[in-house]
Amino acid sequence: MGLLLARAGVLAQGSAAPPPDTGVAWQLDSTRKPAGYTLSDGNQTAVNTSGGSDYRRWVPSAKGITGWDGKRYWEVLCAPGGAAQFDGYLGVASAEQREEFNSGNSPITLGSIGWRGNGTLWSSNNATAAQVLTGLAPYGAGDVLMFVLDPAAASLWIGKNGVWRDDPVSGAPTWTAGGSAAFYPQVQGRNPGDGGTLRSLASQFNYAVPTGAQALGVVEPDMTVLAADAWIESGGGAGLGVAQVSGFIEQGGSARLTCAAVSLYIEVETT
Repeated sequence: MGLLLARAGVLAQGSAAPPPDTGVAWQLDSTRKPAGYTLSDGNQTAVNTSGGSDYRRWVPSAKGITGWDGKRYWEVLCAPGGAAQFDGYLGVASAEQREEFNSGNSPITLGSIGWRGNGTLWSSNNATAAQVLTGLAPYGAGDVLMFVLDPAAASLWIGKNGVWRDDPVSGAPTWTAGGSAAFYPQVQGRNPGDGGTLRSLASQFNYAVPTGAQALGVVEPDMTVLAADAWIESGGGAGLGVAQVSGFIEQGGSARLTCAAVSLYIEVETT
């Protein structure tokens, strides 16, 4: 009885955390920069330099977080030259709100979520602004704000200087909005000198990315192969005994294809 056993395997740590700075830094949208704002640091920083006080315009990120992306973490460093307590909002603008960047409406309606410098949270699923939470930490010049967004659930967790208001790993979100095709981190400075820097890569962060989230700037590969194996056994005389081909493909990321498996078994009895 002859026996031939062949096995080929390819293994990759597709489920492991990506190495630091896998991806690219996110920029603020230079095509949606209202008059009065100055962009710098490779379009990662926006500051109200000439917009006047109570300036309700703002700058969204050039890219949006979609339901395919899974939970994402980023930070905003509040402009050191701003006020001790900002008047503006930091958070996420919905895809619908994004088009109102220059209309004089703060980014807190149409499914957006905005954390104001006075320690309040504003969010509405329609065109009417609504204050939904009070008693949050206020923030201003030099503070580092932390955000985690679950885009599929439209849920946002917030924190300041290393302290989370709600645990983004096991706790309920700070607020959940009505949903959008995409969410855009945004920077607003309603008074001269106010604004901030969007941080999206691990090397830029002051604080650790929470378990279950990825840095905003991480770019996942189109496909990660975890394992591919082939077994061919020929035995029991001239006839084919057992053949098996198995393929496992993982394409990570939330609502994307998580795992696919294809198996084929052929057995031929010999006489």
